[in-house]
Amino acid sequence: MDSTKSSLALELHGITKAFGSNLAVDGVDFALERGEIHALLGENGAGKSTLMNLIYGLYQPDAGEVLIDGKPRVVDSPKTAIALGLGMVHQHFMLVPSLSVAENIALNSGSGKFRFRRNEAEENAQQLSTRYGLSISPGMKIWQLSVGLQQRVEILKALSAEARILILDEPTAVLSPQETAELFTILRRLKSDGHSIIFISHKLKEVMEISDRITVLRRGKSVATTKVADTSPARLAKQMVGYELPQIQRSPQVPGAPILEIRELTVADHHGRRVVDSPSFDVCAGEIVGIAGIDGNGQIELAEAIVGLRKSLGGAIRFKGGAITNLPTSKSRQLGYGYIPEDRQTAGLILSFTIAENLILNVHRLRRYRSELLKGWLAFLDLKRIDADTEALIQSYDVRTTYTHAPAKSLSGGNQQKVVIARELSQEPQLLLAVNPTRGLDIGAADYTHQQFLKQRRDQRGVLLISTELDEVLALSDRIFVMYRGGLIEATQFRDNLSKIGLLMTGNWQHEL
Repeated sequence: MDSTKSSLALELHGITKAFGSNLAVDGVDFALERGEIHALLGENGAGKSTLMNLIYGLYQPDAGEVLIDGKPRVVDSPKTAIALGLGMVHQHFMLVPSLSVAENIALNSGSGKFRFRRNEAEENAQQLSTRYGLSISPGMKIWQLSVGLQQRVEILKALSAEARILILDEPTAVLSPQETAELFTILRRLKSDGHSIIFISHKLKEVMEISDRITVLRRGKSVATTKVADTSPARLAKQMVGYELPQIQRSPQVPGAPILEIRELTVADHHGRRVVDSPSFDVCAGEIVGIAGIDGNGQIELAEAIVGLRKSLGGAIRFKGGAITNLPTSKSRQLGYGYIPEDRQTAGLILSFTIAENLILNVHRLRRYRSELLKGWLAFLDLKRIDADTEALIQSYDVRTTYTHAPAKSLSGGNQQKVVIARELSQEPQLLLAVNPTRGLDIGAADYTHQQFLKQRRDQRGVLLISTELDEVLALSDRIFVMYRGGLIEATQFRDNLSKIGLLMTGNWQHEL
């Protein structure tokens, strides 16, 4: 290492950024050392993503100074950031869906070549994939990939530019325990080579495992920076939210009659390949059934078939005793279930709509919101009641926004998720189907969501929880399944053995369990 250089790879002094009247980042100081993994924690809307976008040149600060390698820099665009040795993996992917994996990686190379050579790009993508242990097919289109595989492309894209400073925003959100361990091996290798890494995560155990230092943001301000050895998960959680979080308490209770019944269901993907391979299971009143698994093993197709977004090839789906197999979503949604989809931005919200409009997307036909004129000949929405309900839900779910008619696209990712969860749970559905419901949520919001799931259970309603967050499945579920290559394996008996469940998730159980 050049001794004439600063020991700090990145310094922020008094960084401030406002969006209208919302002060997103308020005078933040931050220092990233060379060869350090520095975690950044905070609630949704605390300013983490905004701060990283300022570093990466997507936003410009209203005040403050950025130093890279001890020198003041104006990072006016991502192109400038890449040239200065910064790479970023965003929480919401910056990928072109119609292009292939190799093409997306090539877009970040900065080579300036006019002609695109597909073979070279695919070979480069394959070499990167092999080098970093992130297996993926270079020729696949982004739209064909699961969220988990898209996350791998983002990581490879950042690494392809050989960044010295790497910003990872929720990089383990869709990884299995084994994949997370492999990623951590990669990060430690990068650290030993002198790379500096900012690691943003809501998973306190992971932060404690991988980080050297931790900085906590709350409402745009830096409230603490500490070495990992000098803190604890409980202390970090309290610094993030300002109070002690309650423990998840899933008291014993006897489940009732089945609400959802799945029998020998088979579902194909867009290419006609069978990705749901004849699972059979029930979800009963008063229970939470959890399905764990690595993204891409049929979980999304299973959920979409249940709610009518995807046709099944065979088998049966029954809801409260009635057949709903291949029933159109417009009809099945009237039966009394809630659905929290995996991708909040494309399937959960209309980003150009306001918060209030998004909160009534699936209930606009309900009489509660109708203001009838001329004896029913004309019907208008009762805007006052909608606004009142919106305000109540914003307060209950702690959606960080300046006003109820703000567009959903103006919210942070975690706050967008809160809007989806608030809409679905506020209807008190008989069955809640939730796919990765707390992905991107801070620890306080995730805890509130978990408590609402437990309330569903206490009220003798059913919950089908499909999640890549293994800790979440283990803590909440009465019965646990693992989905691998479209099949279901019951894993309730392995609740206290993460290693064995990890083997089930990766298909390596036949000779090792």
